[in-house]
Amino acid sequence: MRATAVFCLLFVVALPASAQAPIFADGFESGDLCWWANPPAGECSSAVVFVSRAIPDNGSIYWNVPKDMPGVGTHSRFRVAAPGRLLVREADGSIRTLVDGSAPSAASLFLIDVNAPDVSYDGEEIVFAGLRQGSYDPGPNNNPGAWRLYAIRPDGGGLRQVTFSDQNLDLSQFGGAASGLAAYDDTDPAFLPDGRIVFSSTRWPSYAQYSGARASNLYVIDASGANLHRITAERNGADRPLVDPLTGKIVYSRWWRNHRFATDDLSTVTHPQGGFRQKDGLTIDRNDHVGGADNLWRNFWQIAAIAPDGTGLEMWGGFERSECDSHIYGGAMTPDGDLIANFFPMYNMTEAAGFGGLRRFSRGAGIYRHIVGITAVGTNYVNPTNPTSYGILAGNYAGEPTVLPGGKMIFSWAEGIGQDYGLYLSNLDGSGRQLLHDQAGRSELRARLLRPRPLPPILADTVSGVPALLPPSAAGPYNVGGTFAFDARNVYANGPVDMDIVDAPPVGSAAAIHFFIDHQRTAAGSFPNLDWPIELGQAPVAPDGSVFELAPAHVPLFEQLRDSQGRVPLTGRSGAAHVAGMNFGRAGSSAPCVGCHAGHTMIPLPATLEEAKFSNLAPGASVTVSSSRDPARNHGLIDRRVLKGEIWRYWNSDPAQPADGQWLRLVFPVPVTVRAVRLYNPRQGGEANSNLQVHAATVRLFADAGASQQVAQAGARNLSVAGTPVAFADLLARVIEVRVDDISGTFYGMQLASLAEVEVIARGEAP
Repeated sequence: MRATAVFCLLFVVALPASAQAPIFADGFESGDLCWWANPPAGECSSAVVFVSRAIPDNGSIYWNVPKDMPGVGTHSRFRVAAPGRLLVREADGSIRTLVDGSAPSAASLFLIDVNAPDVSYDGEEIVFAGLRQGSYDPGPNNNPGAWRLYAIRPDGGGLRQVTFSDQNLDLSQFGGAASGLAAYDDTDPAFLPDGRIVFSSTRWPSYAQYSGARASNLYVIDASGANLHRITAERNGADRPLVDPLTGKIVYSRWWRNHRFATDDLSTVTHPQGGFRQKDGLTIDRNDHVGGADNLWRNFWQIAAIAPDGTGLEMWGGFERSECDSHIYGGAMTPDGDLIANFFPMYNMTEAAGFGGLRRFSRGAGIYRHIVGITAVGTNYVNPTNPTSYGILAGNYAGEPTVLPGGKMIFSWAEGIGQDYGLYLSNLDGSGRQLLHDQAGRSELRARLLRPRPLPPILADTVSGVPALLPPSAAGPYNVGGTFAFDARNVYANGPVDMDIVDAPPVGSAAAIHFFIDHQRTAAGSFPNLDWPIELGQAPVAPDGSVFELAPAHVPLFEQLRDSQGRVPLTGRSGAAHVAGMNFGRAGSSAPCVGCHAGHTMIPLPATLEEAKFSNLAPGASVTVSSSRDPARNHGLIDRRVLKGEIWRYWNSDPAQPADGQWLRLVFPVPVTVRAVRLYNPRQGGEANSNLQVHAATVRLFADAGASQQVAQAGARNLSVAGTPVAFADLLARVIEVRVDDISGTFYGMQLASLAEVEVIARGEAP
């Protein structure tokens, strides 16, 4: 277990046992499941479908006392928790059984366990994962190879099988790894708006890059069971698909993991147990790679979005490079497009299952809001030592939400490490918790509203063709499944001010981009020295940051930028221009983006190719100033933080010098074509009790790095906290100088000059 370097605030909801009694408030009446106060007539007749499963032991690999949360992560997503029951809770509180795993029969298709139900948009059918009677290893981190999808009507009729054990592949290309890759499991189905089903499966033979877990991917199939095909090419995991009610895209949890890191040393070092320690600018040494120890180490599940045809892969949300703040493993979408997300402290999802809580995310870069349960990593372990209960913190636990009309939700809640989950109704902020159903000694999980629901946008497939059932052989060719267009329109593009993503690499720092394929070959598990990534080639990066290249489709890829000296550029605040996760594309598709850093796919794509060439390039400049109250804060001029972050991060001039006439210079490593400079006035108040106002400023452009050849000058008055633009007619420059001509007010009671931020909207040019 690696202790994370990021410690978020810890939230715990610990309620007394008496709080589990039904609470009848906010319009709820005893024995009735009305979803909101004063509901319209006839709107209290809804039911919910859910699973009730046995509670397995060994909820952690570190401490064998806690119980497990079945269906969660690689630790327990396929774990047997029989007998499992598929149940309906009617609006009057009565319970009806659809599938009883304790009494398998021909009528029940001999199912002994069930998981992950979802309801069609018309409310007429339920799809779920089911496990037939058989002999299975009951332990965690196992793959029975028998979980398949089933469907049933809400009245209990029409039980049928949707996916089958019909994939028989020649696995000889995997050598000694073949035997462990033959079996596969299907789970986490979700209806698409067009009636098809998306689900997670280990059908594509591959081991993930941690803990010897099987890699999962997303598949789409007709409700009839026809036209099965894979839509992702994840190297590690694609679990828990949901449908975005606003866009119709699939929102899913993807395992961000890569156990080879960037190094500037291009030499080859073999590994004594086979394979390599270092090769092609990659190393397995966590302590010695670009940016310093663990700079590129990531091992958590983040949230992504993709179209139902497998195009348009993008990060849906999250917070900078923080594993803790960006970990999401399933949940439920709200009608307005937010995500009520599961958080689990063991966010690699292999070493423990459960012991978490619920957080609310809005789409795009940003921090979450705590709802209920454990929602951050801390050190208040239930068992501090001998052994330490890593991933199991003191408190009560919550997870597996479903969102209801009228600002309510149902979620599973458990008191303590026995993880005996029951179903509860509450407001979306977790308040007003009301017990719905809890059978002692069993976990009630994955509730879904059993009624018609609004239809999201239907996205027609834009590409066709069925990806191969096997990855390419070690020797290639690697593009047998076709190609897609890798269309990076500006690797130097930065997100807007206050967008919570890291900076792009400095303009001019990328001479070439190197492409790697990292697919399953003969390694029988997660060994960083084996199945070494294969460098497919490299392409030049244009001075404006654009790259266009055809890449193999339907396979896991990653990229790395290098400068003219063969070094990997660093990105702002943390990171490097090396993709620490994986990406992929469908054959015949195009994958356009801007930026080359964590979270860059959340930057809105400019409307035209020409617009994409222009971005705020200031974070890649070097800063000099006339004076400084704190030289360590000069970088605050280009840190992209204005309203977010501490106010003391702003640049302040030396208060011993006159405020008027202070200046700053941004020197770019290459010439840039400047379209605009945007100046930000410091925000008011804060701990500095600031009331600074820049009344006048002058911006000058210089053609040379020594700032001796002025090419333009323009002024700005009464700067705004929202930014005041100073326009230029696409002029070539190396230096931008900003002079504060007139400023009033104080900062920490001192009279000085200050700016919150300077943006330079420009395009990179050749040196």
